[in-house]
Amino acid sequence: MGSLKPTPGLQVSRLAWVALAWLGAISGAAAQSESAEVDLNQGALPVVITPTRLRQSLADVPASVTVITAETLRKLHITSVVDALRLVPGMDITQITGNDDRINYHGTNVLVPRRMNVLVDGMSVYRPALSRVPWRQLPIVVEDIDRIEVTRGPNSAAHGPNSMMAIVNIISKHPGDVESAFGSVRLGSRGEHETVARVATRWQDSSLRLTAGSEKAEGYDKLPRSQSGHDTLRMQRLNLRSHTRVSSTQGLDLQLSLAQGTAEWAYVDPYQATFPDQRIRDAAFNGTYTHRPSTEHEWQVHFSHADFSLRQSWLSCPPTAMLLPELFNLWRLNPAYADAVLSGRVPAGATAQENALIGSAVQAVRNLGARARQPTCTRPNQDMFEKRTDLEFQDTRVLSEGMRLISGVGARHQQTRGETFLGGLQQNDSLRAFTNLEYQPRRWLSLNAGGYAEQDHLTGSSFSPRLAANVHVTQHQTLRFVTSQGTRTPDIYEQRVNWAYRAVDTSPLVNGSSEVRFYRNAVSPGGLKSERITSREVGYLLNAPRWGLVLDVKVFDDHLSDLISEKLQLSSFHPTNNNTAHLKGLEWQSQWSPAPEWSVWFTHAYLDNQASTVLEQTQYARHSGALAVSHQFSERWSGSAAYYASSGNGLGQSSYGRQDMTLTRRGLGPSPWTATLGLSRLDNLGTSYFQDIGSVLESSYRRRLSVFGQLNVGF
Repeated sequence: MGSLKPTPGLQVSRLAWVALAWLGAISGAAAQSESAEVDLNQGALPVVITPTRLRQSLADVPASVTVITAETLRKLHITSVVDALRLVPGMDITQITGNDDRINYHGTNVLVPRRMNVLVDGMSVYRPALSRVPWRQLPIVVEDIDRIEVTRGPNSAAHGPNSMMAIVNIISKHPGDVESAFGSVRLGSRGEHETVARVATRWQDSSLRLTAGSEKAEGYDKLPRSQSGHDTLRMQRLNLRSHTRVSSTQGLDLQLSLAQGTAEWAYVDPYQATFPDQRIRDAAFNGTYTHRPSTEHEWQVHFSHADFSLRQSWLSCPPTAMLLPELFNLWRLNPAYADAVLSGRVPAGATAQENALIGSAVQAVRNLGARARQPTCTRPNQDMFEKRTDLEFQDTRVLSEGMRLISGVGARHQQTRGETFLGGLQQNDSLRAFTNLEYQPRRWLSLNAGGYAEQDHLTGSSFSPRLAANVHVTQHQTLRFVTSQGTRTPDIYEQRVNWAYRAVDTSPLVNGSSEVRFYRNAVSPGGLKSERITSREVGYLLNAPRWGLVLDVKVFDDHLSDLISEKLQLSSFHPTNNNTAHLKGLEWQSQWSPAPEWSVWFTHAYLDNQASTVLEQTQYARHSGALAVSHQFSERWSGSAAYYASSGNGLGQSSYGRQDMTLTRRGLGPSPWTATLGLSRLDNLGTSYFQDIGSVLESSYRRRLSVFGQLNVGF
């Protein structure tokens, strides 16, 4: 009989259970002297709100959660949300250009990583038209962040579709908890230049914070289709937040954010004569009214409105024949016939209508004569304007000593206008209802059951349930068992695209007109279903205050179905729900403070990705993780060192490794200041991210090393 070889999935499962058993053994030894009674008031663990919307200790939440605090950002001198997420086990981050980060928990499809929701103070910044998160354009500066809560796993049960794989919740500092005045300047050797100014004040029962920031960040030195790079980002941000204590039981929180700037863009089409840079202008307002009629009851009304504007136009000079309306009409009937006519052939149609359109196109090309292959310059655009209005009511009740219930309803209106991608205005409305019940029948057991139902005008209805049990084995150990489902609603682009480049300012005129259309166009077949995930997780949480250690281990098995994986492009736009993926593996994260002046973060993730299409393996790291250490040398001096790594096992994807070191000098007195010098080194000069037809796309730097300096002053 031949030898039996365990499958990769079986190996991962065995490794996971061995790891859990070992961790349980060492933590059990540490807890032998502790009382067997479970103390649910575990003060050393942070309280989070993202997984269920309830305020819960990490020992009670029905999910794996990574919490990145302002203190962590300060100690490691992390200067962007993107870099902060490198501390999250299983988070796959690929920087395509200086303006384009592809980020998703557990990766999968690098072309459009659209399965993770992002909130900033309760308002989603997920763009509904193209299912994207503009990471470099977020309306918040790092200096204003109080903490980032990352729910690692489906969180559609609490926050609905598009929280399919994970959710990132960025929570800003309360306006009453910051200095009266603060300023920061940061300079870097890769062209980084960032300034931040913040003022805060109190008046009677109100507190207010106003932050202004200006940023310039140059990207790569070389891009796949641009030897000179051309991916600099210039952004200006303004954020105003106020909190008013209306009465002893009522509070009002208001926030206004503005962000505008320019994102250099190197490539859109092979005939471009100028760069297709983007001009960005975003504005958002959100407010939350909170009322606590009693200690057992609280309700909130949350309102938000966002207006996103992106303008992108350029000069393009294709062969004149490509701008003929007769060729446009023929393409809509049969793309192969249009391409044949352009190549000089006359195809034979199967019907009289086809032959008539073929004849019309052939004659139009012949009428141009020699000009048919000569360039004609015109100005297309990819402008997009999005608006989203959201209203939500949320009610929280303490039903008994061991039972809490949160529930709510909401409505959302989305409006998107884009002549190129949508042929005009498209709208979508949705209604939702959600609930989560936390029940503690015993001191050693916490149960969570919840779900989120949504009715979406474009896609229909969906329901995402979750059921979890947290078993408090000892005072400082918890086992977590979670099963959940999540969804991602197809976006307006996938369901309603009417993609055609309408260009103006044409010179010379085509058939006497300065307005033309590029001959290729695409129309979505529509009728797409929501993408789905069924997730099962077993977790172990250790909180060992004596050791200064918090450790979280997770074994997971995720089945993704009805995936829309196809590469959607103008020449081929055929989305389907025919794709699947099976993700399983092991993750762990730890934070250790062996002494008051030391802090250590250590994370690792192992992922096995089995997908029905290679496109769902284009963003895939079998191994990824981070190791970071900070040390307070004295009252005035501190430093940190960190290493971030990813194995890069996706199609055309390179590995990633980066080492960071910082040294900080603190000034004491009535106006404290800090000066930081940082050094960063990349393992690889280049980042390859996709294997396109005939080539691997790669962006690269000229130098591995970069240096930055930053000065902060507070009053």
